[in-house]
Amino acid sequence: MLAPQSPNLDEKGIERGLQQLRSVTHEKGLKNSAVREAVARAALLRTGHFSVEDLAADLKQSGPKKPHSATVYRVLPILVEAGLVQETLVTRGEGTFYERAFEREHHDHLICTSCGTVVEFHSEEIEALQSELAVAFGFRLTAHVHELLGLCTDCDSNAG
Repeated sequence: MLAPQSPNLDEKGIERGLQQLRSVTHEKGLKNSAVREAVARAALLRTGHFSVEDLAADLKQSGPKKPHSATVYRVLPILVEAGLVQETLVTRGEGTFYERAFEREHHDHLICTSCGTVVEFHSEEIEALQSELAVAFGFRLTAHVHELLGLCTDCDSNAG
């Protein structure tokens, strides 16, 4: 039930992601942008969950194009629309976090509310149940986020 680890993208995978971004920007009537592609490349190389500040820090270390975090904030919505990254709620109220979605299997999260440990998992039973619930209540699902909050074994042992 643990979500399978998605392999890191190689250069061909990153280029597929950038091509997908170019298609979406073209459809929206936007010009290609070296800065937008630099942000996309940095996001595609990221593993795990990351904040805008994390991504901006990566970009500051990676060559001459060093976009400000405000630029990263402006670019992220189009990366989400292009399916390269997705928002995740593992923040416990501390801002928005993202994770790579491109060429990655769907998964949900278990989150320790004490230490912040995140476990990614996939459950066919939960997927089936949510579809049944949507039909029962007359909904057509377009997306979902499951985040289960609790205490990991270590924190639960220390709390007792």
